[in-house]
Amino acid sequence: MSDSAKLPRVDFDSTETVGSTKWMRLETLSYHVADENSADGSGSSVRKWDRAVRTTKQSEDSIDAVVILAILRYDANDISRDEIVCVKQYRPPVDAYTIELPAGLIDRGEDPAKAALREFQEETGYIGKVLDVSPASYLSPGLSNESACMVRLEVDMTLEANIKNYQNQNVHDGLEGCEKDRGLEKRMIPRVNMLNALHDMQEKEGVKVFAALYSLALGMSIGEGANSSAKSKKDFFPLVDLDDNQCDQVVPALRDSGFLVVKSSLLPLELQRKALAASARFLESSSKTVTHPTDPKTYAMLGFDDLVSEVSEDVCILREFYRTLRKIRDILLQSIASGIGMDDSEFFSRLHNENNDSIRLLNYFRGNENTANRCKEHSDYGTLTLLLTDGVGGLEAFVDGQWRPVPYVEGALIVNIGSILSEWTRQDLKATLHRVAGPQSLGSTTSTNDLLRAVQVQRISIAYFADPNPNVATTLSQSNDCSSGSEDNMTIGQYIQWRSGGTGIDRTGVAFTRKEEERLG
Repeated sequence: MSDSAKLPRVDFDSTETVGSTKWMRLETLSYHVADENSADGSGSSVRKWDRAVRTTKQSEDSIDAVVILAILRYDANDISRDEIVCVKQYRPPVDAYTIELPAGLIDRGEDPAKAALREFQEETGYIGKVLDVSPASYLSPGLSNESACMVRLEVDMTLEANIKNYQNQNVHDGLEGCEKDRGLEKRMIPRVNMLNALHDMQEKEGVKVFAALYSLALGMSIGEGANSSAKSKKDFFPLVDLDDNQCDQVVPALRDSGFLVVKSSLLPLELQRKALAASARFLESSSKTVTHPTDPKTYAMLGFDDLVSEVSEDVCILREFYRTLRKIRDILLQSIASGIGMDDSEFFSRLHNENNDSIRLLNYFRGNENTANRCKEHSDYGTLTLLLTDGVGGLEAFVDGQWRPVPYVEGALIVNIGSILSEWTRQDLKATLHRVAGPQSLGSTTSTNDLLRAVQVQRISIAYFADPNPNVATTLSQSNDCSSGSEDNMTIGQYIQWRSGGTGIDRTGVAFTRKEEERLG
């Protein structure tokens, strides 16, 4: 083969070292390119190129570093709960904090897989399992010959050490040296909708994104788009008219998202408006009004006894509203029993015949562009929740891996499943995580402008919680032994007190199920 057939090529014997430090070396390369008009008739000419080289590099073909793609895996059958382990740290070359995949140099003679496990535990504290190691790739080939291989790890979140490490969410006590000085902290990014999460961090925290991480997120976003083109057109929160023979649509909606929107002539718009106005006045004047310990809101819990013992005009309106929603509750429970194939369509209704339901009146404070969640991520703990809002936006449900806005339909109620009914149906019906988002809420698919408009005003809503009779078992089992304290072995009364943080006005909703704790950390 002639020399010209090998062009272009670098003449490494002619490499010049321009300068060097402990970690980096600047070199000028001489490389030959084809040139039919070369002065010496060789058919080639020499060009120059500057490059940066790591002083730790052992040869032109040796791999310098590992980049670690680690996935926190909670459920092998549900990737929507997966999280990607990243690190946030200050980087002097860009004078900014960056968000990156964990990475590190390979020691001399070290196997890349072992290097990845070592670096990953050093930077994040997690114990991982190597799934595969990629061939070498080049991070900035126009500037440097630095190469890295991608090592894919899986992190088993059933291991006690990993669970404990997750609870210490940001800081890893094992950091030392320059990584500790640069404030390295671990950050979890959702696997689903990862690109939006990175954009949120760029906008809200001012971080700069590692190119490999951004490329990964962009590729995943393209894949998600290709796989969900049909889903994007899907109505996750369908409107069901209970007066129009649409009750058979209740269960399919609740199987899909755990949410639906319902209309009924039993609840006229005028009563809805009166109930919202009465709720606002009650919250301003009643001694039952409580400031929530974590969310920017006040609330009042009213049970059946509260509504029948007071005779004020506002309470009379709320009592009428309560009784109307109880009728709609029974229609929904009967539709659900029939929809899941039960012979006895009134089975669930009979478990709700002791007036154990309650309503929560809610007033969300005004916020600003820095407001995050106005109501924290949670699922409800009864069987059904029927929600009336004043139309101010922000309500989102975590459906199909994304925080999606729940639509407001004037004259309609929003209905969602609680954890008890979800367990009774063996999770055939979903108790979906939801929240009231603000402009700073992470992962929201609601437009920022919509959230900014929402937080500029007061938000009033009324949540009607359909709770079964107190002595019914949460598992509907034959056993009546509810003394163990397990969330799987309680009466309804015990379960609601545990999930809601107390009874009466103390019901703040501060407890989570084990599955929710795994997701929320």
